[in-house]
Amino acid sequence: MGLLYKNRTLVGNISLVVFLTFLATFTFGALPRTAAAVTPTEDSSLVTHVDLADPAAVKDKDGNWVKDGGTAKLVTNAAGDTVDITVQVLTPDSFDNIVLEILGIGNLDPSGITSAVYKVYGEVSGTVYYVYQFVYHWVYSAGLNTGAAADYTLNIYSNSNMLASITLDLEAPPPQGGGGGGGGTPSPYPATTDTVETNTGTVTTAGDTSTLKVDPAKIDVLLADPEVKQVELAVPAAAGVDNAEVLVAVEQLAEISAAGKDVVVSFGGVELTFAPGTLDLAPFAGQNATVKFEISRVDESRFSGAAGAALKIAGAVYEINVRVLADGVDKGGIHSFNKPVTVELPYDPAGLAGSSEDRLGVYRYNEAAGAWDYVGGKVDKANKSVTVALSSFSKYAVMAYEKTFADLAGHWSRADVELMAARHIARGITDTTFGPDLNITRAQFAAFIQRALNLAEDRNAAGRFADVQEGDWFAGAVAAAAKAGLVKGYEDGAFRPGQLITRQEMAVMVTRALAFGGKAAALSPAEVAAVLAGFSDADEIGDWARDAAALAVKESIVQGRAEDLYVPASNATRAEGVVMLKRLLAAIGVL
Repeated sequence: MGLLYKNRTLVGNISLVVFLTFLATFTFGALPRTAAAVTPTEDSSLVTHVDLADPAAVKDKDGNWVKDGGTAKLVTNAAGDTVDITVQVLTPDSFDNIVLEILGIGNLDPSGITSAVYKVYGEVSGTVYYVYQFVYHWVYSAGLNTGAAADYTLNIYSNSNMLASITLDLEAPPPQGGGGGGGGTPSPYPATTDTVETNTGTVTTAGDTSTLKVDPAKIDVLLADPEVKQVELAVPAAAGVDNAEVLVAVEQLAEISAAGKDVVVSFGGVELTFAPGTLDLAPFAGQNATVKFEISRVDESRFSGAAGAALKIAGAVYEINVRVLADGVDKGGIHSFNKPVTVELPYDPAGLAGSSEDRLGVYRYNEAAGAWDYVGGKVDKANKSVTVALSSFSKYAVMAYEKTFADLAGHWSRADVELMAARHIARGITDTTFGPDLNITRAQFAAFIQRALNLAEDRNAAGRFADVQEGDWFAGAVAAAAKAGLVKGYEDGAFRPGQLITRQEMAVMVTRALAFGGKAAALSPAEVAAVLAGFSDADEIGDWARDAAALAVKESIVQGRAEDLYVPASNATRAEGVVMLKRLLAAIGVL
């Protein structure tokens, strides 16, 4: 068997550690533990597939959960050295105390964890239990066994207690290209290895993978050129090639970053742009380490069920990873960045099936939930691509979301509300009704703003406002909007989430969002007076709101309810709120 992780040898076998460095010995003597490589995030919507009687399970290739004593069929990568294992564990212990052991090989290393979520399961006899669900990316450089009915045995422990023993039946992926019968189907991949020189290194294509090995001498030439603002590590597209790898030394990446230049990794229309300082390379300095960027096209048909009727996949599904190698050994993935990475994904208009390109966005596949999560995106119709800023990598696809509401038929706001629903900003009061003419509350509008600007919910909401509790549905959104300076409370420390919002209050919040989005502007007193002169009720606008009210009109975000009526103190409707935010996003260049 090959060595997976250097300097992790136990007496008598080769081991990898997942969540702690060593499992308790057979004499039950506890050995030192290490922290988990990924901190799980809370997901209250997590569907649990385990219980106290069967506290651990593994998801097989068909999405079924296999428990103690069962066999989980899994599919490896084309090279036969990597497999993803999705595990769910119910335990009263911390995440760090969970261990995966491959019988006869050893324990798995925490660097292989690619994602992890948890949910509070409940309290049993005074003990609180948690459900943890995570994906382990097992890389075995010696090659994984496939084809046998029982290739490996996976033992799952929590705090030295075995929860389940599950057989892993591994199989190679099906051949690409389809066909069958007779003498077999010819491989769609090149029969020989092809090599191409680029301005940054040498690209070698073997099978379904092209690998760019970066040449330091060529990079030095680019770094010495002041006209070069970014170093493009491009892997040329080739027929039958679905995977690209870019290998570049850690020291070389550090030099590019120090020179203040972006690194752009591209393949098949996918572009990853890393600004200087995005990758934390310090932990790998002096280890003769190499960073491997991976872009792989995944068969989208396996995700069709997860997409649902409302989502249309417009193109390919891509899996993106960044991993670190040292002396040929996979040291694990880099799963978070110091700055967001700009990712551009191509789309095929033919996949829209009548949907508007305006409804496109980037979606991340949630392994734990078996569903797609919207992450944002700006559509470039000319280049047929969608660009989004990401803080971690996974599987991504460009999709169009079709959502409408029965009570929008014939309504003046229908087009804008449906567009904002496609961006997962506007949500209905039920699944089929939006309530466009209902008045909107301060909490609802704060949530609209938070989603529109793609602000992460602030879970530390307790204490910010006297009348916002941590368990309130709007707590995270209100706290995030307040933290960004978009909404404010009252002098008594209250936010008054259920209070209806007026049109002038909404104008103030929208102009704050305008500044937050990078389009800060100020009008002179004369300009304010000139803009508001067109409204016969301008004197009803509060002094505290006049500047914002005028700016919102000037930026075409707010219009009068009638040609010459601002009606500033009137309660705004849900339709007005969504339409204003749509115009805001257009003003800051997001739409």
